[in-house]
Amino acid sequence: MPPLEQGRVLYLSVGPQDHGVVRHGRQTAQALEDVGLVVEPLHAEDATAFVSLAPALQRARDEGRAMHLDVTDALFGPTPAAAADALTRTLPDCATVTLHDVPQPAEGQARFAARAEAYARLAREVAGVVVSSEHERALLQDIVDVPAHVVPLPVEDRRTDGPDTSEPFPEAYAGIEDDVVIFGHLYPGKGHAEAIDALAELDRQWGPGAGHPRRVTALGPVAARHEDLVVELAERARAADLDFRVTGFVPDELMDRLLCAAAVPLAAHHNVSASGSLASWMSVGRRPIVPAGRYNEEMARLRPGTLRIVPVGRSGVGFALAEAIAEARELPARTWQAPGTSLEPGPAACAWLLARVLAEVHGWR
Repeated sequence: MPPLEQGRVLYLSVGPQDHGVVRHGRQTAQALEDVGLVVEPLHAEDATAFVSLAPALQRARDEGRAMHLDVTDALFGPTPAAAADALTRTLPDCATVTLHDVPQPAEGQARFAARAEAYARLAREVAGVVVSSEHERALLQDIVDVPAHVVPLPVEDRRTDGPDTSEPFPEAYAGIEDDVVIFGHLYPGKGHAEAIDALAELDRQWGPGAGHPRRVTALGPVAARHEDLVVELAERARAADLDFRVTGFVPDELMDRLLCAAAVPLAAHHNVSASGSLASWMSVGRRPIVPAGRYNEEMARLRPGTLRIVPVGRSGVGFALAEAIAEARELPARTWQAPGTSLEPGPAACAWLLARVLAEVHGWR
């Protein structure tokens, strides 16, 4: 193989175009080009199409091109093992990867073991590994002894002067101005159940007429294979005399307006390791409520003033989350960043960090 051509990157993405990891990859490829690298984007619609690229990727390797890929195991096969098979069989050894959704024991023993083995296999086979937080680097080091570089998820500054009320929202989003809102794909552990329970706790404490929200809105689509969760959460809300809804896919042209309009922004993921939805809240100037934890506290240090951290006790966020929601309704200004709050590192800064990783891995000067 000839020496890798300096500054030229084949940037791969795999999966549905609206998937968060795919969107991140597309945006990162553009940001790398903006900071001066020569980037060729290459997309495969699914794992089968990705595997079929193996001959083309081998030719690219033989021509001396670097290649980078964003990975979460669910995009590459029906099981973690199948995903690892597809990735290690298809990627040349010069490839670098950004690993997303790094496995952690809180997922449950069987799921963690399967995913950890898959991520470890891949990490050993590639030329370089990137993760999106120090928290993820620590998780990865617990499962495989390979060096990993940290490049935070960027936050684009799309802040305006406040919510745009110039025209009403479509019916699917009507009333979002009164709701607790969780943005992104709906899946178990995203915090929807805790949000419903927090509103039920406010009813017990103050009564249903006290002015706190009566509905939890899942702003986004249902993740694959989790359709039953919608019924479960709706029944949970109904039992507490509350409402729950899922909006489905959010068009790009409405996203920022909806994030700004939400009454109470909430990002209460369990086992979070890096969060694109958190970055989305930040990007429009919102200050979402988040549970205390290693990742959220790292992000609060990285971008001070962008998060409202809620303490977590033995039984979870519980009453502390209910109090934070009540505070957000009583003092809505606290759900917004203060003037002058920095969102750096943004796309350009994060692209430079990734470019430095590629230069180090491939010996570019």
